[in-house]
Order: sequence, then structure tokens, then C-alpha cells
Amino acid sequence: MKRSAILLFGLVTYAIFFATFLYLIAFTGNLQATALAEWLPRLPALVPRSVDLGGQPTPMATAVLVNLGLVLVFGLQHSVMARLGFKAWLRQRLPASAERSVYVLLASLVLMLLFWQWRPLPGLLWSAATPVGQAIGWAVFAGGFGLVLLSTFLIDHFDLFGLRQVWQQFVGRADRDHQFVTPLFYRLVRHPLYLGFILALWGGPTMTVGHALFAGALTAYILVAIRFEERDLARQLGDRYLAYRQRVPMLVPFLAAPFREERANRPAGPRPSPR
Repeated sequence: MKRSAILLFGLVTYAIFFATFLYLIAFTGNLQATALAEWLPRLPALVPRSVDLGGQPTPMATAVLVNLGLVLVFGLQHSVMARLGFKAWLRQRLPASAERSVYVLLASLVLMLLFWQWRPLPGLLWSAATPVGQAIGWAVFAGGFGLVLLSTFLIDHFDLFGLRQVWQQFVGRADRDHQFVTPLFYRLVRHPLYLGFILALWGGPTMTVGHALFAGALTAYILVAIRFEERDLARQLGDRYLAYRQRVPMLVPFLAAPFREERANRPAGPRPSPR
């Protein structure tokens, strides 16, 4: 019964995540305001709020504070729960196989809160005036989210979102360790998943004040989160990760910035791929 309950929890959590991720695409791209609405008349009802549309009318100063607070909550949830110490604490109170699903569920709920409470700031900063410019903007947007999704499969999509763990415990198999691997895009940049998010955040044919605040705040969070994540990876993987970090650039291909020499606290071993 317990195994079935954990499996069901993981499956429901993944479904919630997937729906939230799809909404994130529509929210970021203002898809209900585009020509897609002409082809899919019900689309506005499916995504009633976006980064530029819907939400409560709010004075600019208040809107900026509320929006930054929402991004801060998002960042704290992601960063605190991703730390090794917090994971160890959580596994003492929950089945180890459910730990990742709990993280994914809370991350989805925090994103829902952001969608619900986001205050649009509609002042236009720039807009592509030609079909070619609009096509390029949408290509960057779609390519960014495509890179995010593909990167999750390169490093084990089902492990990243908790499905592998709950399935392994359901069938009674021991959870296997992951080898440190750097497939495809991970040979060009250390964090292609984050690069994809940055491209998606800044892509699209138009940019409003609110969209720029959304993209800028999340980009700043990503840059901070990378530092904490790489510190944990260096502790887990030891000198092997330090050599990888020295060799491969963080986000911009072919733009490697050398790190000063340092020693990890723990030796290298079989550990998850970099995320």
C-alpha cells in the first residue's frame, strides 16, 4: 500500500509539473495575445493570465515590489530545497524515493502563486516591426524552451522530476547511482538547461517593462543559483568536476573563463550529471 501511494504521489506530482510547465510557456510568451488566438479561439480561456495580460491593476512601485517578492519566493524555494543539507534533512522525514517529487510539487505550487499574483507592467520597451524580426524573436523563445526540455532528457528527465525514484521503489529495485556524464550540449556549456531558460525569458517579438522585470529577475536568480549548484557539485564530484568547470564555459559556448585552482572537499565518485 505504501509503495502504491508513493508511486501515485509521484505520478500526480509529475502531471502537475507538466501542466505548470506548459502554462509557464504560455505565461512567458503571452500566447493568448498572439495570432495563435485566431487559430485557437479557446486559448485565452486556457491561459487567462500572462506576464503582460490579466492580473490586478496596481501602482508601479507596488507592482515592482510584489513581482520581485514572487521571484524571491521562487528562488528561495528552489535554492534551499536543492542544497545537500536540506535534502539530507528531508530524507530523514520522508521516504527517500519521494524527496524529489516533494521538491517538484512545491516548485510547481510556487510557480502557480507567481502566475496568480503577478502584476503586469505594460510599458513597451521594444517590439519587432517586421515579420523577419518577429520570426527571429519567436525562434529564440521556442528554441529556449526546446533546449530546456531536451537538456532534461540528456541528464535523465524522469530522475530529475522524481518518476524514476518512485518507480524504482514500487518495483523493489535499489536506486542506482548516476555516472558523471556530459552529453551533447553539456560539452559546450555546463548549464544548457539554464541557458535555455534565459533564451526563452528574453525571446519573443516584444518586450514590456513587466516582461523585462520578469526576465531580468529570473536571470539574476539563475546566475546566483549556478554558483551554489556548482559548489555542491564540486563537493560531490571532486576534482573531476573542477576539471570540467575549468574546461567548459558556464553559459556562453566557446567563452571559457578560467577558474582559480581549488581542491574539492570530497573525492570524485559516481554521482548525477551536472544540472
